[in-house]
Amino acid sequence: MDQTNERQLRQKPRFVPDYVEGISTAADGFRFLCRYPSLWQYGVWALLTNIAVAFASLLLTFWVGTTVWKSFVAELPIAWWASIVEWIGLIAILLLAFGIGLICYMLLQSVFCAWAFSKLAYRVELFLGASSDELSEISYSGQILDALRAAGKLLLIDVALLFLNVIPFVGTVAALAIGYYMHAWILGAEFLGYPQELRGVRWKQRQQFAKTWRPSTLGLGTIVAGLMLIPIVGAMFQTTAVVGAVLLNRRINGLPDSPADDHEA
Repeated sequence: MDQTNERQLRQKPRFVPDYVEGISTAADGFRFLCRYPSLWQYGVWALLTNIAVAFASLLLTFWVGTTVWKSFVAELPIAWWASIVEWIGLIAILLLAFGIGLICYMLLQSVFCAWAFSKLAYRVELFLGASSDELSEISYSGQILDALRAAGKLLLIDVALLFLNVIPFVGTVAALAIGYYMHAWILGAEFLGYPQELRGVRWKQRQQFAKTWRPSTLGLGTIVAGLMLIPIVGAMFQTTAVVGAVLLNRRINGLPDSPADDHEA
């Protein structure tokens, strides 16, 4: 099978194809693991811990959303414009609850899942021909620090979006659009960073890489954020998205995304 085109270093991003490719990472990773089932053993711990983390984050999201909503509705005045305020408040509370749940998820994932995700990415890289000399173990404290940076960004963004909802209609639409973009960007950069961390790429360099390949980053972040909302099944495909991120990173950098044996076949 000739994979010359896939091995060529990409010169520039292609918005639609790269975005679609980013969204497909979870499915690509799942197909890859099914094709090479021996790699599943390295993803079991990541899968189990991710299920627990996702479940805890969903519970927190639901609790925050329902608690704030009940308090908000109880304070609504009886007036003709109350329904408008109620609608705007609903959007704002959903954004708040989702943002807090996502921040919690990222922090818990950094503590309980990131190490397992990195090990899975490491094994996939070795399977695809990378040598142990070019890969390095990732600092556990460094992973937590990166997660705190990402969570801090999300917290500031979500607080700003709450204030943006004060502007009727336009502010709500803008908050949804900006919220989607920033959440997808941050999550995409985090997942795309796993294979780069293995090669000693620092946080600022990983951020620059994500900016350069923005469509791929947004596509990857979109599917990761969406999977967070699906219990158990979503956690499984988030784990396969780590494998897909390794494949995506290798394709962007002109490296083969299948073992040498397949190239000779």
